Amino acid sequence: MSRCAKVLFTWLFVVSPVLLWAQGSKKELENKRKQIQKEIRETEQLIADTRKSKKLSIGQLKMLNRKLEERKKLIANIQQEVGMLNTSIQGKDERVKALQGNLELLKETYARMVRRAYMNRKQQSVMLLVLSSNDIHQATRRLYYLKKYNAYLREQANMIRSTQDELNDNIAVLKTDLSNKNQLLGSEEREKKALNIEKTEQEKAVSELKKKENALRKDLARKQADAKKVNAAIQRIIEREIALERERALAKAKAEKAKSPGTAAKAPGKTAEPESSEIRVTPETRAMSGKFEANKGSLPWPVEKGVIQEGFGAHAHPVLKNIVTFNNGIDISTNLNAGVRTIFDGEVSGVISIPGANQAIIIKHGEYLTVYGNLDKVHVKRGDKVKARQVIGTAAAGDIENRGETHLEIWKGRNKLNPAEWIARF
Repeated sequence: MSRCAKVLFTWLFVVSPVLLWAQGSKKELENKRKQIQKEIRETEQLIADTRKSKKLSIGQLKMLNRKLEERKKLIANIQQEVGMLNTSIQGKDERVKALQGNLELLKETYARMVRRAYMNRKQQSVMLLVLSSNDIHQATRRLYYLKKYNAYLREQANMIRSTQDELNDNIAVLKTDLSNKNQLLGSEEREKKALNIEKTEQEKAVSELKKKENALRKDLARKQADAKKVNAAIQRIIEREIALERERALAKAKAEKAKSPGTAAKAPGKTAEPESSEIRVTPETRAMSGKFEANKGSLPWPVEKGVIQEGFGAHAHPVLKNIVTFNNGIDISTNLNAGVRTIFDGEVSGVISIPGANQAIIIKHGEYLTVYGNLDKVHVKRGDKVKARQVIGTAAAGDIENRGETHLEIWKGRNKLNPAEWIARF
C-alpha cells in the first residue's frame, strides 16, 4: 500500500469518525466554559460586595471556596477543549497530507495524459486518425475513444480543482484550530495564576477564622439545633401529607369499587397495606407529579438573582477539623429582603416559624414537596394555591453581612432530592 493510500485509509476509517463525534463535544465544552465563566463573575461580584463588610464570616469563606472550585472546573474544561483541539488538529493535518498526496497523483496523471494527447496530435491529427480507419465501425470506435479521452481529461481537471479547494479549506480550518488552541493555552495560564491568588486569599481567611474557633463552634451548635427543629417540623408536615394522600386514595378507590356491581367483598381479617416510603397517590396527584418531573432541570430559581453558597449533601466544615455537616437542600446567597418565589404551581402545605431560625414554607406539587427556608416575611398561609414564580416571602439575612440568604429543599415523599439538579442554570 502506497503512503498516500495509507494516509487516506487512516482519515476515512479512523480520524474522520472521531472528528464527527468531537464536533458536538467541542460545542458542549464551549458552552460549559461560558457558563462557568458567568458563574465565576457572579461569585466575584458577590465577594466584592462582601468585602465592604469588616466582619469575616463562614459565609464569605464558603463563597471563596466556591470560587476556587469554579476556577478549577474552568481550568479542567479548558484542558478538555485543548485536548479536543489537538484531536481536531491531528485529524486535519492527516487530511491535509492525504489531500496533498492525492493532488500530486492527480496532477501527475493529468500531465501524462496531456503529454500523450499532445504527442498523438503532433504525429497525426484527430481527423486523419478517424479518416484513416479501415471501415465505419473502426472510425466510430476511434471517435468514441477520443471523446471519452477528452471527457476524462476534463474530469481530471475538475477533480484537481475540487481537491485543491478542499485542501485550501482544510488548511484554513487547521490555522483556525491552531489559533484557538493558542488562545485557550493563554487562558489556562491566566486562570492558573488567578487560582493561586485565590488560594492565598482563602488560606488567609481560614487562618483568621481559626482564631475564633470557640465562637464558631458555639455558632455551629446553635445552627444545628435550629436546623433540627426545622427538620422535625418539616417531617411532621410530610407525614401528615402522606397520611392525607393515602386517605384520599383509599376513599377514591372505595368509591369506585362501590360503583362497580358484582365486585367481590374484601376478605375478613385482611391487614391494611404497609406504608410506602412515598405518598399513596390519586390520579390527580400523579398528574401533578408528572408535570413537576417533566420540568426537571428547567424549574425557575426561587430568587431572581443569586449564587449557590452551599450545595446539597455532606460538607466538611471549612474551618473546624473533623466536623461534617449535611445540607438537606441548597443555600442561595441573594440580596437582602429579595423576594423568594415558588418554583412550580402547588398548594401551601404549611408555614413553619422557629425562633432564631426565621420562617419556612412547604408547598405541595403532587408527590413532591418544596421547602423555602430562612424567610424574614411570609405572604401565604396553609391551603393557599400558588403559581410558579409567585413571591411567597422575603429572604432573611444570612452568614454574610448585608446579604440575604434563602434555603431550598425538594422532597418526594420521605426522600430528599438535590435541588441543583432540578432548577435551571442562570
